[in-house]
Amino acid sequence: NTSRRGHEELPHNWTPDYIRFALEESLKRLQTTYVDLYQLHNPRIDAIQRDDLFAILEQLKTEGKIRAYGTALGPAIAERQIEEGQAAIEQRHVHVVQIIYNLLEQMLGLGVFETARRAPSSILVRVPHASGLLDGTVKPETVFNEDDHRFHRVSTDDRRQAWQIDGLKKVTQLAFLTEGTRRTLAQAAIQFILAEPSIASVLPNIYNESLLREFASASDGPPLTEEELSRIAQLYAHNFGLEPASVGQTSPQ
Repeated sequence: NTSRRGHEELPHNWTPDYIRFALEESLKRLQTTYVDLYQLHNPRIDAIQRDDLFAILEQLKTEGKIRAYGTALGPAIAERQIEEGQAAIEQRHVHVVQIIYNLLEQMLGLGVFETARRAPSSILVRVPHASGLLDGTVKPETVFNEDDHRFHRVSTDDRRQAWQIDGLKKVTQLAFLTEGTRRTLAQAAIQFILAEPSIASVLPNIYNESLLREFASASDGPPLTEEELSRIAQLYAHNFGLEPASVGQTSPQ
């Protein structure tokens, strides 16, 4: 058991009274009268199917306290989130669904993009650099402390093999995205995400000013070509030539 005190998922409370209370307390702390986007944190399918939950969200929108609402699926990647994302879009017509999606972890995106393209909903993407594999902050020798949110990735030898070691092997096969171009791999990772029409924006993890500048200038380089996108799709479809692994199943937020 590698769970850590304070890192377990907190119990959910989806009652209308609590949703209103939580929002109004947030408004006080933010010293504002509204939020632009109010997202449900890690709702499961039973929450998405609650009429009273989405009725209160609509009411809060009518009152002008929120301008849009959506769902942020998580905490870690799980196949169930495809159903959750599709239901949020098709049944609840949310403005936004937030998912984990990147060059190495595409399962959720491939499961919800088509649904989003047919609807007025948009996708927000977090963990675009696979928790450091795609921005150069994770190397073969990198060791995570137990208080690092990525520690569960490497808490056993098998997990470390599947995520860190095999993940970096996959990264080396993406070198063609930077060769002869004016982009870094971290910038290519952002461009890959924004090439999907249903994606509205990307939420990178930023650890320092250098990364901030690098990510912000991603659009300055050449966009990914159809040939590059096709090559990425082929690599992912064949697990980058490696034995099946769990890299795409264990992303933290």
